[in-house]
Amino acid sequence: MHDTVDKTWRHLDFFQHKAFLHARVPRVRCTEHGVRLVAVPWARPGSGFTMLFEALVLTFAKAMPVARVAASVRGHDTRVWRVVEHHVRTARAGEDFSSVRRVGMDETSARRGQDYISLFADLDTARVLFATEGRDAATVQRFAADLAAHGGDPQKVHTTSSDMSAAFIAGIGEHVPHARLTFDRYHLAAKLSEAVDAVRRTEIATRPELKHTRWLWLKNWSNLSVTQRRELQQLMRPSARSARRS
Repeated sequence: MHDTVDKTWRHLDFFQHKAFLHARVPRVRCTEHGVRLVAVPWARPGSGFTMLFEALVLTFAKAMPVARVAASVRGHDTRVWRVVEHHVRTARAGEDFSSVRRVGMDETSARRGQDYISLFADLDTARVLFATEGRDAATVQRFAADLAAHGGDPQKVHTTSSDMSAAFIAGIGEHVPHARLTFDRYHLAAKLSEAVDAVRRTEIATRPELKHTRWLWLKNWSNLSVTQRRELQQLMRPSARSARRS
């Protein structure tokens, strides 16, 4: 043994009080690796938290933003991020993507403004495979590289689901070349709703009764009240007669 070192770890709170674990940990001298600190069973090497505390942080992180997690455990968010990132990297290092054949992709705004994150998911197992900043074709390139790094093969992906973004279409064509593109119904429905509303706005000039009826056309029929259904049927009658005459 070389010497001992006083170490401190943040533990689960004791009621409303912060709790810390203190111990004198031996350091040993190795002829090959030099002086090394002995691993303790209650904490991972290099962490200032016990494993139970880290488990609490990970549980919270699945349900709330990191800033809220830090406030809940009364710690700094940078330290919480280190815990989360360590366990995410460790978990992903052991992932096997060799069976991935159908991939869904979409972007989401990380915060207000043009700050986007693209997500890639396995449609057969409903699990997130990869997340990266941006929403351009390069995100698909980074996904394909990560897929290969985890035992997958971009050449074997035969189906993708995405919106009608030109960036995704270009990225899929270049980096997942054998995949058949499928546009997800959420975005198709959104485009169809935009078209329906555009027609309504255009026809208001000759049919003023269409004012303030936007949601009659865009809502699902099953979500309309009896009164709304009658109003919609009344609005559709002239169009139906006109179509029959034509």
